[in-house]
Amino acid sequence: MSSTALGSINISCEEGLDGVDGSARFSFRPSCSALASVSGPIAARLAAEHPARATVEVHVRPLSSVPGTAEKSRGITLREIIERSCILAHHPRTLIQVVVQALTNPTPGYALLAAEINACSLALINAGSITMRGVVCAVPVGRVKKGSVVALEVGPPDDAVLEGGGCFAFLFGFALSGPKIGSAPPCEDIWSTYRVRPGSSFDEVELLRAKEVARDGAAKVWQCMKDSIRRQQMPGGMRSPEDDDAKMEI
Repeated sequence: MSSTALGSINISCEEGLDGVDGSARFSFRPSCSALASVSGPIAARLAAEHPARATVEVHVRPLSSVPGTAEKSRGITLREIIERSCILAHHPRTLIQVVVQALTNPTPGYALLAAEINACSLALINAGSITMRGVVCAVPVGRVKKGSVVALEVGPPDDAVLEGGGCFAFLFGFALSGPKIGSAPPCEDIWSTYRVRPGSSFDEVELLRAKEVARDGAAKVWQCMKDSIRRQQMPGGMRSPEDDDAKMEI
């Protein structure tokens, strides 16, 4: 069994953050929300400077206390995704600095990581200063136990009994050659992780099914992002639909 139902997605572009070029907030539900900001390309420190491309630096902050091992691990993941989705060779010898702030405590599964990935994508779009190959959309997939049946669900609720799960991130862009889902452009798998609880196992068929369910969910996230950008206002009036589409149809 599988399901691509998503919760109440909420997207907003933050204004008033000092010293950043773009920022955005993304949440799957009130208990899973993240804020991301992007600065760059800016001058890089000599030690971090790369002669052929931009350097990406990601800092992940928890809701409270100081960053720990989990935040550092998610920071590495976010940096890898940004490096794969942006054309860094267009900005040599510069620095792209990304700060991700968790607005909620982590919940079981990978929902917070997926929200942070989506917040980063929206912040990069909002900045508009970094060349991108496409738009990255991520969803959590839960291996949920319902009686004797194990189901794969996108964005399982906080109280779900999880047997495992993962996070799948897809790059959407009209220049790509991957499969199309509905009105979304072609996409390709850019990053994923999938695990089950100790003592359990999964096969290739389950992994492929989880990826298929996640791809459908990611296409819905892409559409939500596009609709949100279309609703955003600029000083002096509304954006034209053509301008909004150009941001998403990379």
